Amino acid sequence: MSIVSLDNALSATSELRWLYIDFNSYFASVEQQLKPRPSRRPVAVVPVETDATCAIAASYEAKAFGIKTGTPIYEARQMCPGLICVLAQHERYVEYHHRILEEVDRHIPVTAVCSIDEAASQLMSNEQTIARISEIAASIKHGLAQMSANM
Repeated sequence: MSIVSLDNALSATSELRWLYIDFNSYFASVEQQLKPRPSRRPVAVVPVETDATCAIAASYEAKAFGIKTGTPIYEARQMCPGLICVLAQHERYVEYHHRILEEVDRHIPVTAVCSIDEAASQLMSNEQTIARISEIAASIKHGLAQMSANM
């Protein structure tokens, strides 16, 4: 799961006020964690098991074929014949959400939860440099990778 990016336009002396965490392809990424495969295959998360529905999330691999939220599944299967459709498991996404927030909070206090896949942390004065927040972000990423490996 991708979590942190810093604007390249900022100079090394720029001060930052917030760390914003946004998990891209969150539902599909959780599904890939729940059902790991030898190689990442394109995944679409669906609300019901029928080709007459739409994708509510798409993995990075599915997005590479042009599949996105709202793409009808019958079209998605034409765009990507190897597409794996999985039934949404909202309770699992909430479970991961709580575990992720706990892990982030181990590194920096979570100030605001914006949605199931977005959170923000207000930075203290000693955390407002690109160098320091990059260290914190790397620490968070490492912690999340360890968490994923142990789930």
